[in-house]
Amino acid sequence: MTIHQIECFLEAAKTLNFTEAASRLYISQQGLSRQIASLEKELELRLFDRTTRDVRLTRSGELLLWRWKDIPAEIKDSVDMAREEGERAKSRINLAVVGMNGIIERAGSLLADYMAIDPDTEFEINEFTCIKDMTNGNPDLMMTVSFLPTHEQLRERYGVLCIGKLPLYYVLSRKNPLAEKETITIEDFKGETMLCLYKNFFAGAEMQLFELLSRQEHILQKARFFENVNSLELALIANEGIHIGFKEFYHNYGERLKMFPLPNKENQVSANVIVVWRKENEKRFENFIKYLKKLYN
Repeated sequence: MTIHQIECFLEAAKTLNFTEAASRLYISQQGLSRQIASLEKELELRLFDRTTRDVRLTRSGELLLWRWKDIPAEIKDSVDMAREEGERAKSRINLAVVGMNGIIERAGSLLADYMAIDPDTEFEINEFTCIKDMTNGNPDLMMTVSFLPTHEQLRERYGVLCIGKLPLYYVLSRKNPLAEKETITIEDFKGETMLCLYKNFFAGAEMQLFELLSRQEHILQKARFFENVNSLELALIANEGIHIGFKEFYHNYGERLKMFPLPNKENQVSANVIVVWRKENEKRFENFIKYLKKLYN
């Protein structure tokens, strides 16, 4: 069954005149008759009673007319909607946001503020916890966290803007004996396993952090990598190693995990919340980039 067959049936059913119906569809009467005959054969139904004097719908034909009469309009409306969506998609800005408490909320608030001054701009936010999720989506911009100032290395190919900072902590399970201490230093973690996220993360932030710490008297010699936040957190709670992160990262902070400022309360270091985009695509959303730079430069 084809759309053309349905259109031929509906026009003939409404006019009850094959010559007039064919004229309205800009086809020959023979062509109209062939389409309807083909439809009747496929459905194994007689849809019209035709005599030399008139044309009438059978009961089956009346039922199909009743149920099919809105199909052409619905098809046209759906195609128009699809085309409109296609045009909107060309200008829609896709933002991939790392799936962390605090970061997603920050992204939503930032976009809402921008849309208040530029209501014609449309955004789509996609959360990612695995680097594969982010790259498969081919986003226009990405909001994530860099542990070290490694994002500076991206500036040759990417636009990078720091929009905030998150204090860093040593994080360990409350099952770990070190959790009983008042303060802690990196030397306390000698022999521990470093739990890391995103082994292939484009900025290599955690890998560089691990290498930096492991050079300090070989304090950290072992590392495990996880593809997503939840798997890392479960291993951390089970006391399978330590992690360096921030409060917004974890679901069970205060209940099963213990955090110590890195390196201490007086001199705590921070990670950078960054927005990254490909420079070659910047023209399409340059107004939004200018807005971000005005806020954070």
